[in-house]
Amino acid sequence: MVALPLVSVAIPAYNHAAYIEACLASVCAQTYPELELVLIDDGSTDGTLDIAWRFLEPHRERFRRIVLERQENQGVSATSNAVIAACRGEWVHLLGSDDVLYPHKVERIQQAIAEWDCADLALVHADADFIDRHGQTITRSRRPQRPAPGPDREAWRIFFLGDNFIVNPTVALRREAFLAVGGFDRNLALEDIDCWLRLSARHAIARVPEVLASYRKHPGNTLRRRVRMLGAQFHTFGKFLAEHPGLIPEPDIRRHFRRNLRRFWRRMRGQKPWLLPLVVGAWLKSHLQTPQAEDYRRFGGRLDRAAV
Repeated sequence: MVALPLVSVAIPAYNHAAYIEACLASVCAQTYPELELVLIDDGSTDGTLDIAWRFLEPHRERFRRIVLERQENQGVSATSNAVIAACRGEWVHLLGSDDVLYPHKVERIQQAIAEWDCADLALVHADADFIDRHGQTITRSRRPQRPAPGPDREAWRIFFLGDNFIVNPTVALRREAFLAVGGFDRNLALEDIDCWLRLSARHAIARVPEVLASYRKHPGNTLRRRVRMLGAQFHTFGKFLAEHPGLIPEPDIRRHFRRNLRRFWRRMRGQKPWLLPLVVGAWLKSHLQTPQAEDYRRFGGRLDRAAV
């Protein structure tokens, strides 16, 4: 019988004392036997790491290897990079410290990876449900369109031109591919979308069409945060265009830019109505020439200043 390969579960943790036990319990309950668990606490102030230690102590035999470390606060991108780099498995299942996995999540994704036998596969994701802070399922009125099952070597098209369809607790990353593209960019607020774009420009991305994890939603989705996130999207799109010139067809860029101008104006018209001439000018200009990376960055900068 062929031995199963070691698979890593990587948890960047920060101030999730209320949720870390449920997160770790879902990892312990995985049906895939050969696991290591690597958790790095990003300077939590609420005892998250102490709770993790106490919970895992009686479960040490469940894992081939456990790493629990603490670092000075550096942010989610730096911590995610560090925890993935510390793993030893070829495939790393990245998990937020407030989210939970279905029991067969790791096994099902590893099974799909073996069945596809896709040499350039770098990321696998699945579907997810959503829970509130009490663990109750949240019913969503809008369900974004999901990509087709299996590997896709042009997933960047949907990442750039459509919605971000990846729910983070469902993700499994090929560790070497992730590190080779530089991991998450700690200078961007939307480090995940930026990383998925860069990976998909070089590798295949694949979907398993099953609900395999629960993403926990918290209160606090303020207008200021929404403005900041939209600004981060503009910066992320600008970075991708600068690094991959010619990859996105020019007509698609023009339509994409105008769609995001509409989003910009919806966020800004209430607090900065004098920006209307800027928006109209950029709209008209986009019909005459294709927007460039600096055009996206300019509007991202406007949103950054408005979110302060």
